[in-house]
Amino acid sequence: MTKKGNAAAENNNITTLKFTSAADLLHDWNNSLSEILLYGQTTNETASALNSVVAMVKQNSLFENLQRLILDEMLSRTAARDKEQFIRMVQLMVTRLLDGLSGVTEKNPSLPETEPVLIFIQVLLKLIHFIQEFFGSYFDKNEKIPAILLNSYKNEIGRLGEKFSDIINHLPHINSWLGSLLINHFTEAAWMNRKQNNYRHFYFEKELLTQLLHENNPTDKSLREQLYYFNFNCSSFVIYEFDRLAELVTRLPAKSEKINMLRAELKKINQLPIRMNCCYDEDMPSLKEQVSNWIEEEIKYCEAGHFLQPLNSNSQDTENKIHTTLSVAKLGLLVRLLVVDKIIINRSVAPMLRTVAKTFTTLQREEISFGSLETKYHAPDKATILVMKEMLQKWIVILGRL
Repeated sequence: MTKKGNAAAENNNITTLKFTSAADLLHDWNNSLSEILLYGQTTNETASALNSVVAMVKQNSLFENLQRLILDEMLSRTAARDKEQFIRMVQLMVTRLLDGLSGVTEKNPSLPETEPVLIFIQVLLKLIHFIQEFFGSYFDKNEKIPAILLNSYKNEIGRLGEKFSDIINHLPHINSWLGSLLINHFTEAAWMNRKQNNYRHFYFEKELLTQLLHENNPTDKSLREQLYYFNFNCSSFVIYEFDRLAELVTRLPAKSEKINMLRAELKKINQLPIRMNCCYDEDMPSLKEQVSNWIEEEIKYCEAGHFLQPLNSNSQDTENKIHTTLSVAKLGLLVRLLVVDKIIINRSVAPMLRTVAKTFTTLQREEISFGSLETKYHAPDKATILVMKEMLQKWIVILGRL
């Protein structure tokens, strides 16, 4: 039998396949549509296979049959491990199908073949939502989100982030740095600087945002408690906590007062409730651990007779500073550009950054934290890079008008 004859026979088998196993059915689809999945394009044979699949979708209430097949197979498995392996296998095959099929619509948006692709994609998306809803405990939350599903997740986080931003911007009693940090995280930087886009990360962001939105008349204290509860060990918030505590220490003149204040803060933080198995960054220590270690080291430092230098608001009049509308992240990246382009030629970076922190202000703060500026200088996030690209393009337009 010729290759085309074999393909026709395979397509006929797809159409007439009796529903016996969800895994077998998904496996057959992966094999039949292998060229689409590998190369994101259709040939005459793969288009024919795809049309056969979609015909079965329309004629046989495929989604309902798939639900029944999955339910039957889950009931037939007694061991939790077997159930988990089955759900994750189904999840993996559906994800592969979605990624391959979405590539067809991106590369060939105007071709007639895309219509059955879109129909098939909707069935697969419904299947993902079904196993999430009914078998969430077995669902692999560390698996990457299919590209076509990730876009809708981004939009959902974006909508919630904008709603949160509106609330924070109308609350003058919220610390401006903390408010700006959270707004930037959920809006400007949303999903741009993530190490990986998986289900666990999306669930974390959505649940945290939802809880923050449920806060009645939120305060700095209540927002911080929620961030500790969810183990929001994001580097920007960890740095915020370090700077907040350092500022409290520098306000106190006596050694005993500094130590007592730090011990009181350590007690408060250690007694805050936390949600088990929850974190922003799995590769970093917990928020409590990082802040507690910092406080313990600072207590030892104070006991040895060393102190953070007190803030001296009179040492440099704010009128003598250079005031900007930049964020710390944008200022750090701008200085980095000047260093890379050898416009700033200081041999040592740290002293230069200390001078910048003392000389400049940002939109949110009169006093810039050296630690925050140094972090943003060495590790700029992708969202800030994109914003700076837009700023540089605007500068080009301005130069043309000079």
